[in-house]
Amino acid sequence: MKKRGVVMFAHNNSKRNYYRMALAAAKRVKHFLNLPVTLITGPVTLYKAPELDVFDEIIIDDPDYSNKRDGAEWINKNRFNVWRLTPYYETLLLDVDYVVNSDKLLKLFDIFDDYMFHDSTSFIMDPNAPQEYLSTKSFQSLWATVLIFKKNKNSRHLFQCMEMIQDNFNHYADIHGFIGGMYRNDYSLTLASRIVNGHILPSKNIIPWNLLHVGKNTKISHYKNNEDDIIDKNTNTKFMVEYDNWQRRKIKKEYIFIKDTDFHMLNKDNFDGLFVV
Repeated sequence: MKKRGVVMFAHNNSKRNYYRMALAAAKRVKHFLNLPVTLITGPVTLYKAPELDVFDEIIIDDPDYSNKRDGAEWINKNRFNVWRLTPYYETLLLDVDYVVNSDKLLKLFDIFDDYMFHDSTSFIMDPNAPQEYLSTKSFQSLWATVLIFKKNKNSRHLFQCMEMIQDNFNHYADIHGFIGGMYRNDYSLTLASRIVNGHILPSKNIIPWNLLHVGKNTKISHYKNNEDDIIDKNTNTKFMVEYDNWQRRKIKKEYIFIKDTDFHMLNKDNFDGLFVV
């Protein structure tokens, strides 16, 4: 077994090409983290997929098409299979819409025991945004966007529990008061992490910085000091975020710059033209 590396899941649906997002994400992982990248996907997604050699390994795992979101298949189930499928002893599991923009994630390999994940978020355009909860009577949501784990007994229990929750998702929705039907790995992780730890959330499992969100109502572009600058989309670290801030029933255009900081891009339309060529 290889010592450490990054794993991503990508399954295209009728609305979005997740493979191309994974391709862009893998290139940035190689540049900033210098780690091998394994892609877990299905045969439909791989059909005529470009630049397969960017990935160090490609693993086929038949997707579950039963989940729906925004009128299309949301193929996010079976994430628990990562423990069985990963070729690494230490795995950094990343969503393909997480933009690696620094080497900060490498610090996690020095500080984690069995597994770690984010429990809190920050919105770059709304620093006062509240944290997400499963419901008003349940827990604050954890985030499966970045999840690092060792392939050992303790992490196996976590992913086995996530599988159990996925199989009984509507049951847990009834108990915790959130809307069932549409499965979310974030919610599954939130519940599983407590179940396997005696219904507490150990601080050692929490990544010691917030997950930075760039929200849905945004437009992101590569920042240029002048029009003649040549930007390498795979290595550029400075971006400009434009968003509409409603004030007194009027839209005020505001801008924020991101530099040398990783971020989770919730508006996936931003990938078109930004990284995908």
